This record gives sequence, structure tokens and C-alpha cells, in this order.
Amino acid sequence: MSEKKPAYQRKPIRQRRQELIDAGIQCLGKGGMSAFTIDKICKQAGVSRGLINHHFKTKNELLLCIYATMTDYLVKDQPAISPRQQVSAFIEGSLDERTFQKSNLRAWLSIWGEVATNPALKSLHEKRYAIYKNRLATSIAFAAKTNHVKIDEVVVARQLIALIDGLWLEYCLHSKEYSLTSAKIDCYQFIESKLR
Repeated sequence: MSEKKPAYQRKPIRQRRQELIDAGIQCLGKGGMSAFTIDKICKQAGVSRGLINHHFKTKNELLLCIYATMTDYLVKDQPAISPRQQVSAFIEGSLDERTFQKSNLRAWLSIWGEVATNPALKSLHEKRYAIYKNRLATSIAFAAKTNHVKIDEVVVARQLIALIDGLWLEYCLHSKEYSLTSAKIDCYQFIESKLR
């Protein structure tokens, strides 16, 4: 007779935390902040309430970890590639088919709405936004210098970020008329018009 498998399996702390973060993102993607409850997150992750409390002191701590996870690709160090390749990597990373989805946009909209009223989240957002905007601006400045073009790299970086955010909205609201490919084309046309 085979032994019955235990309902609970001990997993490494990092893996369990990531599963809870992923479950939180899924809840935000399904129903926004109203679906971001401990009970729903636990159900999505298939764990007990006690386990989530063991890994995160508060729901807000989990939300901060979710925001950090969702912005990691924007602030991680780039490999030693050319400035133009760095700008391209930013566009490709922001419009990756794994992230360019309606559920992820709902999660982003929920978090952006929360930034206005959540001081800890606002602080984290401002730090991370400054990092990736400045990094993108530096890459744009080097690319412009290579092409002997004078531009305000900070303004262009901010414009590119705003364009990508707008493309996310456009795609999610009008997905039949818009695609991931057309979004990338719009971004490349914009940056090439600036860098010539």
C-alpha cells in the first residue's frame, strides 16, 4: 500500500515567497485591489493564512514585494552592450509578450492607483522610477552623442516611458486593432526620430 502524500510540502523560503508574490499579482490582475485580500491570495497560492503571515508581516509588505518584482527588469544592471542596444533592450523588455497582457495591465493599474495613497509604495515607486528613467536617459544620451545629435535625454526618456505606458492601455482597450508588434514599431519609430 502506497503512503499518502502530505497535504503540506515544505519549500525553500525564496520559492514560497515567490509563489505568494505570483499569487498576489494574479489576484490584482483578476480583480484589482478589491481582490487583493489575504484569503484570496492564500487560495490562489494554495496555502494557509498562517503561512502567508509567516512570510510577510503585513499585506502592504507583500504589495511592496510585488511592485519590486514587477519592476525588477527595469532596474537590473544591463550587460555590457552598446547604448543603442540598451535602449532597444528597454523597449523589448517593456513590451515582452510574457508581460504585455491584459491581466498584467490590471495589476499595474491597481498598483499605480495605490501609489497616490500609500506612502511606502510611493517611496519605492519614486526610487525605482528614478533609477530606470536615469538609466534610460544615460543610454539615450550616449546613443545621441554617437549620432552627433543634441537632445534632452531626460525628456526623451520620459516621453518613451509615457509612450510605452500609453501603448499598454491602447492594446488592452483595443486589442483587435493593436498588437505587440505595432507597439514596438511605434516605440522604435519614436526613438529613431529623436536619434536620427
